[in-house]
Amino acid sequence: MLITGTVTNICCESSARDAMMTNFRVVMVSDGNAAMTQAEHDASLIALYLTFSDLMDTDMIIERLAAAAVRTAA
Repeated sequence: MLITGTVTNICCESSARDAMMTNFRVVMVSDGNAAMTQAEHDASLIALYLTFSDLMDTDMIIERLAAAAVRTAA
């Protein structure tokens, strides 16, 4: 499950935690979320990474999806 939106440390973090607790693999899209301050955004991403989710930026996700498409097509 890819998580994007606002506010990183409130709504997005709540969604990520709930998703992980119901056995979804969660990826926070680091450049697809925003908070009121960069410090709040970064602190939330670090806390999520340590326990609840993976972190990837948009470019990393696109690379992974493209690689998976090539493997599937082969």
